[in-house]
Amino acid sequence: MREQIKQTQNMMIDLFEVAAHASQPGTISTSLIEAQQALLTAEQLYGSLDDAQQTASQSTFKNFVDSAAHLNLMIVKSLDNNDLVYADRIQNELTALKQLI
Repeated sequence: MREQIKQTQNMMIDLFEVAAHASQPGTISTSLIEAQQALLTAEQLYGSLDDAQQTASQSTFKNFVDSAAHLNLMIVKSLDNNDLVYADRIQNELTALKQLI
């Protein structure tokens, strides 16, 4: 189960990478939607772990979910504002998110 969670998290990060580097708004939107779906799947898989497994990784997983939500918002803001100021911040968030897996 943990391996499925890890694979789903990695897939979500790949989708965020696509969204962060794409130039077409449609590609960005689609990638963000798919990344959110992957996050929901990871949360469902995490919820199916037994209590001991959940307790052992609860704070790390919560940090991962919070970071993913923040990254999603940051990408949306950069898309809405058509602003590249967020590029470095987005890359830093992606790096931090990868370290939480």
